[in-house]
Amino acid sequence: MNRYILFLLLIAFQANSQSIKATYTEKILKTIGKDSRNNSNEIKPKTFTYYYADKKSITELIPSQKSSIDTSHVEIGGRKLETYHQIVLPTINITFKDLNNKSIRKEYTISDKDFSAEDKLTEYEWTFADETTIINGYTCKKATSTKSLAPITAWYAEEIPVNDGPGLYWGLPGLILKVELGEYTVVTVDKIIISNENIEIKEPEMKTRPVSIRQMYKDTKTYLDSISPLTKYK
Repeated sequence: MNRYILFLLLIAFQANSQSIKATYTEKILKTIGKDSRNNSNEIKPKTFTYYYADKKSITELIPSQKSSIDTSHVEIGGRKLETYHQIVLPTINITFKDLNNKSIRKEYTISDKDFSAEDKLTEYEWTFADETTIINGYTCKKATSTKSLAPITAWYAEEIPVNDGPGLYWGLPGLILKVELGEYTVVTVDKIIISNENIEIKEPEMKTRPVSIRQMYKDTKTYLDSISPLTKYK
Protein backbone atom coordinates (compact mmCIF):
# COMPACT_ATOMS: atom_id res chain seq x y z
CA MET A 1 0.00 0.00 0.00
CA ASN A 2 2.81 2.41 0.91
CA ARG A 3 4.55 1.79 -2.42
CA TYR A 4 1.27 2.42 -4.25
CA ILE A 5 0.80 5.74 -2.46
CA LEU A 6 4.39 6.76 -3.24
CA PHE A 7 3.84 5.85 -6.88
CA LEU A 8 0.75 8.09 -7.01
CA LEU A 9 2.68 10.93 -5.36
CA LEU A 10 5.47 10.61 -7.93
CA ILE A 11 3.01 10.62 -10.84
CA ALA A 12 1.19 13.65 -9.44
CA PHE A 13 4.47 15.49 -8.85
CA GLN A 14 5.73 14.87 -12.39
CA ALA A 15 2.35 15.53 -14.02
CA ASN A 16 2.15 18.97 -12.43
CA SER A 17 5.75 19.76 -13.48
CA GLN A 18 6.39 20.98 -9.98
CA SER A 19 9.63 22.65 -9.02
CA ILE A 20 11.48 23.02 -5.75
CA LYS A 21 13.27 25.99 -4.25
CA ALA A 22 15.13 25.50 -0.99
CA THR A 23 17.99 26.71 1.15
CA TYR A 24 20.36 24.44 3.05
CA THR A 25 22.85 25.25 5.79
CA GLU A 26 26.18 23.43 6.04
CA LYS A 27 27.92 23.36 9.42
CA ILE A 28 31.48 22.12 9.83
CA LEU A 29 31.83 20.30 13.14
CA LYS A 30 35.34 18.97 12.74
CA THR A 31 38.04 19.06 10.07
CA ILE A 32 39.34 15.93 8.34
CA GLY A 33 43.01 15.02 8.61
CA LYS A 34 45.83 14.47 11.05
CA ASP A 35 45.22 17.88 12.66
CA SER A 36 41.47 17.37 12.85
CA ARG A 37 39.76 19.29 15.63
CA ASN A 38 36.54 21.03 16.55
CA ASN A 39 36.04 24.05 14.29
CA SER A 40 32.44 24.85 15.15
CA ASN A 41 33.36 28.20 16.71
CA GLU A 42 35.78 29.21 13.95
CA ILE A 43 33.98 28.43 10.69
CA LYS A 44 30.59 30.01 10.33
CA PRO A 45 27.80 27.93 8.74
CA LYS A 46 27.53 28.21 4.96
CA THR A 47 24.22 28.68 3.16
CA PHE A 48 23.35 27.13 -0.21
CA THR A 49 20.42 27.69 -2.55
CA TYR A 50 18.88 24.60 -4.14
CA TYR A 51 16.66 24.48 -7.23
CA TYR A 52 15.06 21.42 -8.81
CA ALA A 53 12.94 21.00 -11.96
CA ASP A 54 12.60 18.43 -14.76
CA LYS A 55 14.99 15.96 -13.07
CA LYS A 56 17.76 18.54 -12.91
CA SER A 57 19.07 20.44 -9.90
CA ILE A 58 21.62 23.05 -8.97
CA THR A 59 23.10 23.77 -5.55
CA GLU A 60 24.99 27.05 -5.17
CA LEU A 61 26.90 28.63 -2.29
CA ILE A 62 25.83 32.05 -1.06
CA PRO A 63 29.25 33.53 -0.13
CA SER A 64 29.11 35.39 3.16
CA GLN A 65 32.51 35.04 4.81
CA LYS A 66 36.00 35.87 3.61
CA SER A 67 39.15 33.84 4.19
CA SER A 68 41.07 34.57 7.36
CA ILE A 69 44.62 34.01 8.58
CA ASP A 70 45.35 34.19 12.29
CA THR A 71 48.97 34.76 13.36
CA SER A 72 50.38 33.72 16.73
CA HIS A 73 53.87 33.03 18.08
CA VAL A 74 55.61 30.19 19.87
CA GLU A 75 59.05 30.18 21.49
CA ILE A 76 61.34 27.26 20.66
CA GLY A 77 64.93 27.16 21.90
CA GLY A 78 64.86 30.85 22.69
CA ARG A 79 63.63 31.73 19.18
CA LYS A 80 60.23 33.32 18.65
CA LEU A 81 58.54 31.77 15.60
CA GLU A 82 55.35 32.71 13.84
CA THR A 83 52.61 30.11 13.56
CA TYR A 84 49.54 30.35 11.39
CA HIS A 85 46.03 29.01 11.49
CA GLN A 86 44.36 29.56 8.14
CA ILE A 87 40.70 29.29 7.15
CA VAL A 88 40.22 29.53 3.38
CA LEU A 89 36.68 29.58 2.03
CA PRO A 90 35.44 29.29 -1.57
CA THR A 91 33.79 32.22 -3.33
CA ILE A 92 32.06 29.95 -5.87
CA ASN A 93 30.79 26.44 -5.17
CA ILE A 94 28.19 25.17 -7.66
CA THR A 95 26.94 21.60 -8.12
CA PHE A 96 24.74 20.80 -11.12
CA LYS A 97 23.10 17.38 -11.46
CA ASP A 98 21.18 15.89 -14.41
CA LEU A 99 19.32 12.83 -13.19
CA ASN A 100 18.24 11.99 -16.74
CA ASN A 101 21.76 10.82 -17.63
CA LYS A 102 23.14 10.59 -14.06
CA SER A 103 25.78 13.23 -14.66
CA ILE A 104 27.25 15.89 -12.39
CA ARG A 105 29.16 19.13 -12.92
CA LYS A 106 31.00 21.23 -10.36
CA GLU A 107 32.44 24.73 -10.54
CA TYR A 108 34.64 25.76 -7.62
CA THR A 109 36.65 28.94 -7.04
CA ILE A 110 38.90 29.46 -4.03
CA SER A 111 41.67 32.03 -3.49
CA ASP A 112 41.03 33.31 -7.06
CA LYS A 113 41.72 29.87 -8.57
CA ASP A 114 39.03 28.16 -10.69
CA PHE A 115 38.38 24.42 -10.74
CA SER A 116 35.90 22.51 -12.94
CA ALA A 117 34.74 18.89 -12.71
CA GLU A 118 32.55 16.65 -14.81
CA ASP A 119 31.63 13.12 -13.74
CA LYS A 120 28.97 10.45 -13.29
CA LEU A 121 26.82 10.57 -10.19
CA THR A 122 28.05 8.39 -7.32
CA GLU A 123 25.98 5.26 -6.73
CA TYR A 124 25.73 5.47 -2.96
CA GLU A 125 24.24 1.98 -2.44
CA TRP A 126 22.02 3.23 0.37
CA THR A 127 21.08 1.03 3.33
CA PHE A 128 17.63 1.79 4.74
CA ALA A 129 16.87 2.00 8.47
CA ASP A 130 13.63 1.95 10.47
CA GLU A 131 14.17 5.37 12.00
CA THR A 132 12.30 8.62 11.41
CA THR A 133 12.61 12.24 12.43
CA ILE A 134 10.79 15.49 11.69
CA ILE A 135 12.70 18.06 9.62
CA ASN A 136 11.06 21.32 8.59
CA GLY A 137 7.63 19.79 9.13
CA TYR A 138 8.31 16.68 7.03
CA THR A 139 8.58 13.14 8.34
CA CYS A 140 11.96 11.87 7.16
CA LYS A 141 13.35 8.35 6.99
CA LYS A 142 16.96 7.36 7.52
CA ALA A 143 19.42 5.85 5.04
CA THR A 144 23.17 5.30 5.32
CA SER A 145 26.09 4.82 2.95
CA THR A 146 29.84 4.24 3.20
CA LYS A 147 30.62 5.49 -0.32
CA SER A 148 32.48 8.57 0.95
CA LEU A 149 35.48 9.65 3.02
CA ALA A 150 33.24 9.47 6.08
CA PRO A 151 30.04 7.49 6.74
CA ILE A 152 26.95 9.23 5.36
CA THR A 153 23.59 9.43 7.08
CA ALA A 154 20.79 10.93 4.96
CA TRP A 155 17.25 11.84 6.02
CA TYR A 156 14.75 11.92 3.15
CA ALA A 157 11.09 12.94 2.85
CA GLU A 158 8.93 10.50 0.89
CA GLU A 159 6.23 13.22 0.80
CA ILE A 160 8.50 14.95 -1.74
CA PRO A 161 9.04 12.10 -4.26
CA VAL A 162 12.26 13.42 -5.84
CA ASN A 163 15.35 11.19 -5.75
CA ASP A 164 17.71 14.11 -5.24
CA GLY A 165 19.27 16.22 -2.52
CA PRO A 166 21.76 19.02 -1.88
CA GLY A 167 25.21 19.01 -3.43
CA LEU A 168 26.55 15.58 -4.37
CA TYR A 169 23.79 13.63 -2.65
CA TRP A 170 20.91 11.85 -4.40
CA GLY A 171 19.36 8.43 -5.04
CA LEU A 172 16.66 8.03 -2.37
CA PRO A 173 12.85 7.73 -2.77
CA GLY A 174 12.33 11.25 -1.49
CA LEU A 175 14.11 14.59 -1.31
CA ILE A 176 17.07 14.53 1.08
CA LEU A 177 16.51 17.20 3.73
CA LYS A 178 19.50 16.45 5.97
CA VAL A 179 22.93 14.90 5.47
CA GLU A 180 25.37 13.96 8.25
CA LEU A 181 28.91 13.27 7.04
CA GLY A 182 30.34 11.32 9.97
CA GLU A 183 31.17 13.64 12.86
CA TYR A 184 32.51 16.28 10.49
CA THR A 185 29.69 18.01 8.59
CA VAL A 186 25.93 18.46 8.83
CA VAL A 187 23.81 19.84 5.97
CA THR A 188 20.19 20.68 6.84
CA VAL A 189 17.33 22.26 4.91
CA ASP A 190 16.24 25.67 6.26
CA LYS A 191 13.39 26.54 3.92
CA ILE A 192 11.60 24.73 1.13
CA ILE A 193 8.98 25.85 -1.39
CA ILE A 194 7.23 23.49 -3.84
CA SER A 195 5.33 25.20 -6.65
CA ASN A 196 4.17 24.94 -10.27
CA GLU A 197 6.57 27.70 -11.27
CA ASN A 198 8.48 26.97 -14.47
CA ILE A 199 12.16 26.99 -13.46
CA GLU A 200 14.91 26.44 -16.02
CA ILE A 201 17.94 24.71 -14.51
CA LYS A 202 20.97 25.77 -16.54
CA GLU A 203 24.38 24.13 -16.50
CA PRO A 204 27.05 26.44 -15.03
CA GLU A 205 29.67 27.90 -17.30
CA MET A 206 32.79 25.74 -17.45
CA LYS A 207 35.77 27.94 -16.50
CA THR A 208 38.61 25.43 -16.87
CA ARG A 209 39.27 22.05 -18.43
CA PRO A 210 37.11 19.62 -16.43
CA VAL A 211 38.52 16.69 -14.49
CA SER A 212 36.82 14.07 -12.32
CA ILE A 213 35.32 15.08 -8.97
CA ARG A 214 38.00 13.12 -7.11
CA GLN A 215 40.79 14.78 -9.12
CA MET A 216 39.28 18.22 -8.55
CA TYR A 217 39.46 17.71 -4.79
CA LYS A 218 43.10 16.58 -5.10
CA ASP A 219 43.98 19.58 -7.28
CA THR A 220 42.28 21.96 -4.85
CA LYS A 221 44.23 20.56 -1.89
CA THR A 222 47.52 20.75 -3.80
CA TYR A 223 46.83 24.39 -4.72
CA LEU A 224 45.89 25.41 -1.17
CA ASP A 225 48.99 23.68 0.21
CA SER A 226 51.14 25.60 -2.29
CA ILE A 227 49.83 29.01 -1.17
CA SER A 228 49.71 28.25 2.56
CA PRO A 229 51.88 30.49 4.78
CA LEU A 230 53.21 27.28 6.35
CA THR A 231 55.03 26.32 3.14
CA LYS A 232 57.96 28.57 4.09
CA TYR A 233 58.62 26.31 7.08
CA LYS A 234 58.74 23.11 5.01
